[in-house]
Amino acid sequence: MNSASPQGRLDTLEHQSMQAFGETFIQALPKHIRNLKIPGRAIEENQRRQPVLAYIGNITELQDAMLEVLHHPITQEAQLSTESTFMAFLKKKSIDSSVLSFFNGWNETHKTTSLVSAKIIMRLSADAISVPAEKREGYHNVMAHMHEVAKDDFGLGHQGHDGMYNYMTAAFGATAWVEDQYKIAQCNEFSDFLYNTGIAKHKTALNSLEHKSSIMDAMMVSIASELWNGREYNFVAQYIEAKLLATNPFLRTNTQNMRNAKGYVMGHSGEVENKHGLHAVAAAQAYGQTVAIEFKPARLKGIMLNYNERVGNAFSAMHRALTA
Repeated sequence: MNSASPQGRLDTLEHQSMQAFGETFIQALPKHIRNLKIPGRAIEENQRRQPVLAYIGNITELQDAMLEVLHHPITQEAQLSTESTFMAFLKKKSIDSSVLSFFNGWNETHKTTSLVSAKIIMRLSADAISVPAEKREGYHNVMAHMHEVAKDDFGLGHQGHDGMYNYMTAAFGATAWVEDQYKIAQCNEFSDFLYNTGIAKHKTALNSLEHKSSIMDAMMVSIASELWNGREYNFVAQYIEAKLLATNPFLRTNTQNMRNAKGYVMGHSGEVENKHGLHAVAAAQAYGQTVAIEFKPARLKGIMLNYNERVGNAFSAMHRALTA
């Protein structure tokens, strides 16, 4: 194949690994935290609340925990499985049943916002009426940060976010991925894990340790997911346009269709997911201070490793489907 073709550029592109993206982010963590804020809000026509700077404490300990997780063999293996899966997808010359299974499985690994973060927001909202007056300011801060975690995925951040996955799969000619026959068991098990995390202990007493711990753990899963996604999407973003053009050359002459087709990946790349993750950190720490339960970096580290192992297993199954 001509090296100037989209497929040729796909094969020869020098790229960064998920590991490199993770190290770059964590090394710059203090800077990212300094810039983190809850956006301002119009109150009246001539009145606006100014942005509120986020507070995240124990930054050095948090940074050390994130680095330890990033370099842990569990994360290394999970990242290798994920990169290998995407490379196997990129090498596919046509859209066959294995690619449809890949798209089905990949979608199952990206449901944290709806299955975890949104359920946290719903649970906090339901309990807001029961929060004593002296805790309401802290509680509001928690909810504002969780809104920042979830808003983009629910179309409240930037226009056109909803439906992006379908735009992408349609551009690949892979709309049949939604059919049950293309499900991958390990990927559905992963989304079941997310669902169970979101609803865990939701009927227990508001002030019980069980309830508080379930909210804290769910927030930590949200942190783990967003930081993983930051590495994953940035890795894929290096390839998505060339892969789309190799599969669907007509996109070259339609700028809007190309923008829609690559929007799912590009809309989650850069610092978007990492920023969501830091808002989840701020929410978790604020929640701990508000309801008197400790935010433990060691606990976060364990939850992140558990998440990485689970998502790695899902990607291993996708890789087997693509290479069978």
